[in-house]
Amino acid sequence: MRHIIIAILILALIPAMAAETVTGGHGQNDHAAESYAGDNPLLTYQHGTIRGDLIYTIGDSKYSGRLHPNDTYTVNLSIKLPKGATVEFARLYTYWTWSYIGSNGTYPDMQVTFDGTEINPDQTFTDRKGISPYDYPAGTYCYDATDRVKSGGAYTVVVENAATDSKKFSVNGIGLLVIYNDPNRDEIEYWVKEGCDIISVNEDVGVTAEAATTEFVFEGDVHHGDAEDVTKATLTTVVASGDKGENTMTFNEEAYSGVYAGDPYPDLAIDERDVSAHLVARDNTVQIRDDGDFMAPSNAFLVVSCGPQQQAPESSPTSESTPGFGPFLTILVITVSIIALRRRS
Repeated sequence: MRHIIIAILILALIPAMAAETVTGGHGQNDHAAESYAGDNPLLTYQHGTIRGDLIYTIGDSKYSGRLHPNDTYTVNLSIKLPKGATVEFARLYTYWTWSYIGSNGTYPDMQVTFDGTEINPDQTFTDRKGISPYDYPAGTYCYDATDRVKSGGAYTVVVENAATDSKKFSVNGIGLLVIYNDPNRDEIEYWVKEGCDIISVNEDVGVTAEAATTEFVFEGDVHHGDAEDVTKATLTTVVASGDKGENTMTFNEEAYSGVYAGDPYPDLAIDERDVSAHLVARDNTVQIRDDGDFMAPSNAFLVVSCGPQQQAPESSPTSESTPGFGPFLTILVITVSIIALRRRS
């Protein structure tokens, strides 16, 4: 009986282990830290390898100005997919800021519709100054739009201030990301990062440029650790505000100054650059530092082109193992071995 109890206790740990494998790094990041320092690094939403590509668009986004209760903000987005392409997944992002009621910072009552259908975020990221005055939060809300962007087309997104009191907020813009499969394209490896980290040099609150630096890592091996086969690596970063050019972005050991200078418009800076020459084989690291600007890094996408997809050997499985099954098999073997040894003794 004692042997059976031991086996049951060990097997009871398996669901927790499996859940950690599935959900690690994908939880919400609401109010994880509140300051102008870099203390909310962007998190990995998805990392994978496909034959296809990435599309990111902000459509006709512009700064909304102050939205009072019942005010709306509309953005038109368009995605054109190659013939025969299929959507792997799609993400919608609302970048909002300056949310308050009276003189107090608060979180917005935001209603978002995608082509007339209300959708709710599956991830929310926020940050704020943390001390008075003007302790007004900003955030990135993330939505699964996969089922609504199956074959490309034109879409309309409406953000409404649904507050029943006098809450107000503003929208920096809206982004739509699509990762798609295309048998006619080369193999790519991609990372999708999401978050909101307000960084701002502010001597009044003791935040230096070194402290006003957000750092995040594109975790894992690049092309199975063989970065020499990479033909191109493109880094895209999306930074709310960032209009003064008083900032520095570093990719591994290479530093770029004045990156975020209000392009495409002052309230949403987007930078896309070829970082092939500075790619490393594992754990590529990005730092974004404020040198006198005020900005909120919100997204980062790294796409590595690996050339034509290689066929896997017939003896090698190409699908990923079921999460949690590996630990289950190991624990089962150990449990059976313990019982067998005790019976012999």
